[in-house]
Amino acid sequence: MASKTKKTGVGKKVKKTPVKRTPKLKEKLAKESKVVRLDNLAWKPVEIPDNLGDYEGFYGLEEIDGVDFEIVDGKPRFTVKDDLKIAKKEKKVKKAEPEAEEEEEVEDGEGDDDDEEFTGFDDKNDIKVDDEEDKDDGNVDEIPTVSQLDSDKLLSNTFLSLDLPLPDDDQIDLPQWEDDSYSLSPYTLSGLKALGFTSPTLIQKKAIPVALQEKDLVGKATTGSGKTLAFGIPILEKYLTNLNTIKENNKESIINQPTGIIFTPTRELAHQVVDHLNKLAKYSPLSTLGIVSITGGLSIQKQERLLARGPGILVATPGRFLEIIEKDMEVCKRLAATDILVLDEADRLLQDGHFDEFERILDLFKKHRPKQKNKPWKWQTMVFSATFSKELFGKLDKKNKGNKNGNSNGSSLYDNEEILKLLNDKLKFKDTKPTLVDANPKEIVSGKVTEALVECGATERDLYLYYFLLMYPGSTLVFANSIDSVKRLVPFLRNLNIPCFSIHSNMIQKQRLRALEQFTAATSKNETVVLVASDVAARGLDIPNIDHVAHYHLPKSADIYIHRSGRTARAGNEGVSVMFCSPQEASGPLRKLRKLVASSAGAGTAAKMDLHGDVKLLPVEMDLVGQLRERASLSAKLADSQISTSSTSKEDSWMKQAAEDLGIEDLSDIDSYADDIIKKQRKRKETKLLSKDETRVLRATLRDILSQPIRKNSRRSYLTSGLQNLAHEIVSGKTHKEVLGHSQVNALQDLKSSKGIRSTDKKIVKSGDLLKQKKKADKQARKDSKKDKKEQMRNKSFKGEEDEE
Repeated sequence: MASKTKKTGVGKKVKKTPVKRTPKLKEKLAKESKVVRLDNLAWKPVEIPDNLGDYEGFYGLEEIDGVDFEIVDGKPRFTVKDDLKIAKKEKKVKKAEPEAEEEEEVEDGEGDDDDEEFTGFDDKNDIKVDDEEDKDDGNVDEIPTVSQLDSDKLLSNTFLSLDLPLPDDDQIDLPQWEDDSYSLSPYTLSGLKALGFTSPTLIQKKAIPVALQEKDLVGKATTGSGKTLAFGIPILEKYLTNLNTIKENNKESIINQPTGIIFTPTRELAHQVVDHLNKLAKYSPLSTLGIVSITGGLSIQKQERLLARGPGILVATPGRFLEIIEKDMEVCKRLAATDILVLDEADRLLQDGHFDEFERILDLFKKHRPKQKNKPWKWQTMVFSATFSKELFGKLDKKNKGNKNGNSNGSSLYDNEEILKLLNDKLKFKDTKPTLVDANPKEIVSGKVTEALVECGATERDLYLYYFLLMYPGSTLVFANSIDSVKRLVPFLRNLNIPCFSIHSNMIQKQRLRALEQFTAATSKNETVVLVASDVAARGLDIPNIDHVAHYHLPKSADIYIHRSGRTARAGNEGVSVMFCSPQEASGPLRKLRKLVASSAGAGTAAKMDLHGDVKLLPVEMDLVGQLRERASLSAKLADSQISTSSTSKEDSWMKQAAEDLGIEDLSDIDSYADDIIKKQRKRKETKLLSKDETRVLRATLRDILSQPIRKNSRRSYLTSGLQNLAHEIVSGKTHKEVLGHSQVNALQDLKSSKGIRSTDKKIVKSGDLLKQKKKADKQARKDSKKDKKEQMRNKSFKGEEDEE
């Protein structure tokens, strides 16, 4: 760039400000744009609203704006003009450029105000980026290797803890975890100490030594007995033994294979296992980013990027895992080189109809497992579940054929050749005979669970469920057999001012996880809360402090009942499992259920065939049930109308969309082409619909009824009348929060006292007389209600006469 100088009076030359030349458009565009790789862009996560229920596959997306895309020689190229669109690594390169280059640009005649922002983007950097683009094969979705990955936060943190120093042995004092046959690393012991696990559970004490010897293992224990750590600790210990190899592979840019792969039947259980293992591995070289979940409902592209970083442990559901390994055989070969394979809740994974995907995974692993030095030809297999007996999986509504030989061993693993043969045929163990660990040989349902029964009519489940939730506050998990029932129960309970959440398989993954988080947060605070769920929540979910499990419907099989009941009484606590069933169910499916559970528990327990010998009747006060009947009826009408309105609106919108796609304008005769069954279903829904005015009236009526307190003696008109002063009890805090004149009650204590009947009751209710007693109590409650209304009318008229005087 040309510049002018002039002489001063003393003969010195002074350099004048250089004359700026306006750059050409082509030069300006070339300087403003920079070619970058796809991985070097500053991506931002996309927030998906909860109401977008049909956008399940888009959860976990990332976006960026201000980036130009073009195809050059058949290859994609990305250019940016704003430096903020480039990842932090590019910014560090800019700052590293010497300041002398700025002076050179000024002397070359190309320095202006815009050029100062372009400092550091010299020709060398541009050529380097272009060369990297030329090496790309044009496949944008290809997973990069470790050497190609950007040193972003995830990658750096993944390997940051590999050089974590050993904890001080003096600070770890867990003598009960020490054994002569094995020794755990200080990393694992520090994690156990931080979690407060001072001693192992029975299944952990039996399974961990066997697993550390790299033997195939089949373990059985009740739900809530610590099965996750029983296989999580051996996987972590195996990872620590391979730590030197993992470090060498990282230096040579080799992606490590996972140490262990854990398969679960549900997504929620997979995320829960990840959470447990993260807490254990927090103080070890296996960082939290080294444990990855591979489940459906989340972005598959993000999961593929996580796999490319070589995590140490994978927790997966079979469907999404199979989709990934079938898509890329290189990933399949790397994952097939795993050391340990775990099946959590294996009974559900191995059942007919659920095993197809997992069987395909095993076939691919056997075919593509690489042959490596100092590595066995097959992986170590560990199988864990609470149930293994085939009889438990039969439908309860079918006739029970029983055991022809009459010598059932129940669900015990020992000497049960049928179970072992079934597992070996499905899994093909490495060892000729796996080691059996049975921490629960004599019972299926944990001894900490108190089972109870409430007999009611099929149309009165709502009423008695409301009675149970109102009388026994706390955290309750309600199970229903159908998704429609789950959807209906939530508005029914919310109309009655009971905090409630729901979870079922039709919900997107983000909503399911959020419902579990909210319910868990409420239970941790000992608040009254209800989670209505289908059987998707029956498997393995570890939610602390669940007081009650309510079976709104009897389960379809005995194993489902066992897993449902196992959601309470966890970690040494006690809990209650309540079944709501009709007299017809009590004489059929319920009796078969009890027989299967008893026979699976052992021959000694099978003799308990009396319906109420091992299942207690929940005490029900019919006077209070009569007062709750109108509330439940109004709430049920509002809930049915809400569900029917939502269902019919979805059908109408679908029909209109289909007609538009087919080019049909007149829909007046569309009903004549509908199926008869569909017509009947639609008419049934329309009968439950309420107009806006009717809905408003019903809600106002329900609010008015809910504002009136429930009293143990419904005929009492004043708080201070009678022998019992209710006002004093309310002030002292001794009365029930929802029922005046009633003491605070606990379901577990009520069931433990007097065979499930209150000590104040003289008669023990039999199942055959329960409906008769209920009808008599309902009649008496209606008479009492009429007397109360007449007494209130007399009081109002008497008060009006006094006002006139």
